[in-house]
Amino acid sequence: MKKFRSVILGVVTTLTSLVLLAGCGAKSQSGSKSSMTMAVTSSVDSLDPVLAYQTTSCTVVGNTNEGLYSIKNNGKAELALASKVVTSDGGLTKTFTIRKNAKWSDGSSVMANDFVFAWRRLANPKVASAFNFELGAAGIKNADAIVAGEKAVNSLGVEAKGEKTLIVHFSKKVAYLPQLLSFSSFAPVQEKYYKKEGKKFAQSAKNLIASGPYKVANWKQGDNTITLVKNNEYWDAKNVKTKKIKLQVITDPEKSALAFKNGTVDYTPLSGQLVAKYKNDSSYKNSLGNFTQYLMFNMKSKGLNNADLRKAIAYSINKKSIVNNVLKDGSQIANSMIMKGLVTDPGTGKDFASESTTGYEYSPSKAKSYWNKAKRETSRRTLTILYDDSDTAYANVAAYIQSQVQKNLKGMKVTLKQTTKKTRSDKMMSGDFEAVLTRWGPDYADPTAILSMYQTDNISNYQKWSNSTFDSLLNAAATTYASNPTKRYKALLKANNILVNSAACPPLYQLGSPVLQRSSIHGLKQHLAGVPFWFKYVSIK
Repeated sequence: MKKFRSVILGVVTTLTSLVLLAGCGAKSQSGSKSSMTMAVTSSVDSLDPVLAYQTTSCTVVGNTNEGLYSIKNNGKAELALASKVVTSDGGLTKTFTIRKNAKWSDGSSVMANDFVFAWRRLANPKVASAFNFELGAAGIKNADAIVAGEKAVNSLGVEAKGEKTLIVHFSKKVAYLPQLLSFSSFAPVQEKYYKKEGKKFAQSAKNLIASGPYKVANWKQGDNTITLVKNNEYWDAKNVKTKKIKLQVITDPEKSALAFKNGTVDYTPLSGQLVAKYKNDSSYKNSLGNFTQYLMFNMKSKGLNNADLRKAIAYSINKKSIVNNVLKDGSQIANSMIMKGLVTDPGTGKDFASESTTGYEYSPSKAKSYWNKAKRETSRRTLTILYDDSDTAYANVAAYIQSQVQKNLKGMKVTLKQTTKKTRSDKMMSGDFEAVLTRWGPDYADPTAILSMYQTDNISNYQKWSNSTFDSLLNAAATTYASNPTKRYKALLKANNILVNSAACPPLYQLGSPVLQRSSIHGLKQHLAGVPFWFKYVSIK
């Protein structure tokens, strides 16, 4: 993979964390057991599948614009708009047959060309999609060269043969292809409709058609409320149980909790400050979320390319204290770049994260030792940590890290700088930072969803870290070991350990996901990778 934008980016995301407040059930505002009112912490930036970036946007797109594959509640990928796939040419060509009864919400048929048109837009560097790297991640022929502006868009390895046959040509075999193709950025876009709407495309519910289980019924760009209703033209509409889902932006966790207690919503996240208040409530649940928080150091910033300095900083941070005393929301210490629950060993079934190196556990003595070495090797005595305002916990975590580093590394002055999420993302992409407190949520369930963005030639390697052995292991996993799950897994584990031990981006914690949820809601499962929720499987009883 040549490019990974961390959704930060997780990817999503992307990644802001999506927080759902699924509501209504028996106490809904409408009184219907076939609707849910939901709230999200971030607004919709775009509902154009190619431009949708925020987690909320990707969730809406994923549920209104189904692709070749979707994800079942057990996490397995299954064919969706495609009824079958035939593999040939040694695995480098796949021929998808689009379902005969696959229709858009306006009644028109979903065609193979809808994917060709959409994926070419995704690859087009002029469109500048935040997820254009995924075409290369999927191994689609010429994708990376097109994204880099080196080849024409129409040279992308995808073609329509007739109305319902989609042929995809690959430059390599990709083990996680079905999972990746289920992501929102691979959704089809009808060329005729897109051109008819012009600049108005995806700007409101009136400028959208849907290929998935839901369609947008009430929304315009900038709204804090978006309503999805069941798409009766959907090929599998009979299995869509919940008829209406309303998403409402609620950024204040106390207001979210109050909405739950008032019966306005039936599923709400809890901030760490509210966990103690509600943890004995019968509606309280907690699980690990889909983001890993970490520090990212800029190797091009003078002194930060010094491994001893980075290790000194990593050893000076008490991660256990962060999760227990600062966050208090069920977050857990992260020692691996790969979050718990994402990937398991194909041979033993053990979790990837549990087999990872332990990295840098809190040790003031080791921090001091590496700091003394670093002081002889570099003149850097200051550090500015950038973080954004998209999560109220960031400021507290950043302040704690500041105090820890200054306490354990005598003479090091740490400055904190808060920005908007967009500014933080822009600064990362331009390399205008020293250290960033950021997070990543994977777009698909594979270690490469995280590790690939640290390859030397990856555009999203914002910190410019480079390790030839790491690169070789990632390349071997993508080529030599592509058809050998055990060897591929071991190569990726070694690569992970190299990255963690470099202290280039020390993992801190995996976010907890404490919620209040009414017993009337069933099938609302959060997925660690890709689209976090698939509403098709939700029912209210």
